[in-house]
Amino acid sequence: MLKNKLYKIDKWISKDNKVGYVLLLVAISAGMIQFTSTMFIGIGLMGLLCLWVLIVKARIIGGELKFDKSYYTLPTIGETIVVQKDFKYDLSKVANSKNYIHNKAIIDIGKGFEFEIVNLKTLDDDWIVELKFIIKSSKDLTIEVFWLDVKKYFMTIADIREEKLKKILG
Repeated sequence: MLKNKLYKIDKWISKDNKVGYVLLLVAISAGMIQFTSTMFIGIGLMGLLCLWVLIVKARIIGGELKFDKSYYTLPTIGETIVVQKDFKYDLSKVANSKNYIHNKAIIDIGKGFEFEIVNLKTLDDDWIVELKFIIKSSKDLTIEVFWLDVKKYFMTIADIREEKLKKILG
């Protein structure tokens, strides 16, 4: 699980041009090294950045550190999932991952909404799940989300039943 967390942190640092933040940390640590009072903090920060590049980044590029998908359970196609907690999601995340035009399309998804799993696409380090709103309207509204971003907000109908049975019986 630690390998997955390191992989996800590196993915977060690498996306959305966060390289500027890393360069800023290098500049700050270089500046801190110049002063006697903060020299050891600057050396420590520079050392952490070097260790990150040598240990984590090199292992990811070399193929030693890979994302282990066996820790996660996926819903099946056709299964109904229910939102357990209100959250906001940027629907353009999936579209932004496919092109270089970055825009925002934030939607509020409330507790109790039901979705049907329409499609699952497997990526190297995540899954794109296509969800269809289960509402009584003539339009078929679907959204695409990254599963690891939203999995903590959803439960399947079977999981909800199982929890209720545990409370009743236990």
